[in-house]
Amino acid sequence: MARIVLLQCELEHRHQAPHLAMALYASDLTNSGHEVEMALVHPSALEQAGEAIAGRCDLLVLDSIFPFALVGRLRELSGAPVLVGGHNALQHALRGPADLALCGPGRGPLGQFVSWLDQQDDVRDGPWPTHIPGLWFRNAEGLLDCPTPAGTGSVGSEVFPFQPELNWDYYGPPRAPGSNLRIPSVVAELGCLYNTSAMGSQGPQFYANVQPRLPEATLTDRAEQAVRQLTVGNEGGCTFCVFRTTKFVRKAGASAIPDLLVQIRYLVGLGARGVSLQTEQPLPLLPPLLTELRKDETLVGALEELHVRTIPWLLLRQEEHLLQAIGLCRELGIQLVLGQVGFEAFDPLSLDVFHKGLTATDNRRAARTLSQLSEAHSDCFRGTDGHGLIPLHPWTSPEALATNLQACREDAPWLLPRLHPRSRLELYHEWGPLFWKAQDDGLIEPSDDEFGWRFRFQDDRTSELVAVWATLVALSTQRVQSAPSPATAAHVLLEWVLEAWRQNPEPETRKAAYMALRDRVVGRPA
Repeated sequence: MARIVLLQCELEHRHQAPHLAMALYASDLTNSGHEVEMALVHPSALEQAGEAIAGRCDLLVLDSIFPFALVGRLRELSGAPVLVGGHNALQHALRGPADLALCGPGRGPLGQFVSWLDQQDDVRDGPWPTHIPGLWFRNAEGLLDCPTPAGTGSVGSEVFPFQPELNWDYYGPPRAPGSNLRIPSVVAELGCLYNTSAMGSQGPQFYANVQPRLPEATLTDRAEQAVRQLTVGNEGGCTFCVFRTTKFVRKAGASAIPDLLVQIRYLVGLGARGVSLQTEQPLPLLPPLLTELRKDETLVGALEELHVRTIPWLLLRQEEHLLQAIGLCRELGIQLVLGQVGFEAFDPLSLDVFHKGLTATDNRRAARTLSQLSEAHSDCFRGTDGHGLIPLHPWTSPEALATNLQACREDAPWLLPRLHPRSRLELYHEWGPLFWKAQDDGLIEPSDDEFGWRFRFQDDRTSELVAVWATLVALSTQRVQSAPSPATAAHVLLEWVLEAWRQNPEPETRKAAYMALRDRVVGRPA
């Protein structure tokens, strides 16, 4: 019997169920006779979590959301070998402190690895097995290796049998009771259908002169070939997204419905009152799924919420399906929530940088559509929750920040809270045109704390603006902690900074204007 600890990094969604894949892994390992502990970990409680598992596990399994610094600290505290899995696991293999990374379909390979581990006496530092598909590690010569290529997953192999273990511990700020059963996931597909390349004639002109390349790393020949196939040979989709290297696998249309019903029934049986449908193209599935749900009075009576996500250009193309689904949800008494629509930005350059596949005009139209539908169908539909923006990337300009602020005010005021100095592009990996372009432009620098790299702004004006903006946001937050006054919203502070920048072209007068803003935020008289 092996002692396994599974930890998920939880940043923004601590009141929701654990991610499905690790919940399925936990069930599999428990059923195989291993001792399994699971916990969600907020970074603020990392030390507490590490101390709780110290000396009590043979293997620590982490999701790839953990930045390198946190992985290294958990490895130190636990005293166990660390395996990282998930969409960004390959970057952990290339640059991170983990001992092992599992890339590609993981359900079967993780079970195989734990079975192997259970037969060993002491493998804190290897050597590691060579027969596990998709297992990456450094060999005796220090070269990164993947002896057996990852297999091809499917919804069937990765999701079924469907018996997720959702009784997870939690380390972090207060969490609502019952969160482990709050909108757990059901899966209709793997990867993303938007796999159009950003390179060549079909991509934005922004990437016209960018050449694909392998990461600069010490790899075996077979590992180099695996990286080439996983990354350079699989380039497509939004340039920042880790889904771009996940093979897109789905069942066609209505054939996915029976599998979804099996998953929903199981979760409702555990006590869940809502589910989150995992697919980037849910809208055509919703009418047939809801029609089938209508036939089961037990499910209809128990299911209160159905959460979905999609892509802006799909929302515009498939609005008719959404309207049908809204009507069915009203009839069934289900709240339909459309969140995580990837708007990212509303200026043309950013949409090219991210390869979003639509114009700024259409992106704004998609945002207005959600506003209008949410208002017209407020009894059963919410389309303005949980969306994100990425206004800050290497090529952001002050003009682009102003454009995004204006677009949010006019078309999507519910996105204004997402305009924040923390809303920066995260460089999760170093393959794909965005990283290559930033590297060509000299805008990348190493970062051991994050995922190996961070960026700097090409435009010095942006560097100045964002530094002032971040300072004002921090001062406003500190004032709230010391006095019972509300913080000034980050988007309001951005507006102030932009105005000071526009009205004061000379550095000295601009500095004075910034100091006046500081005094205004902290409450000093002019």
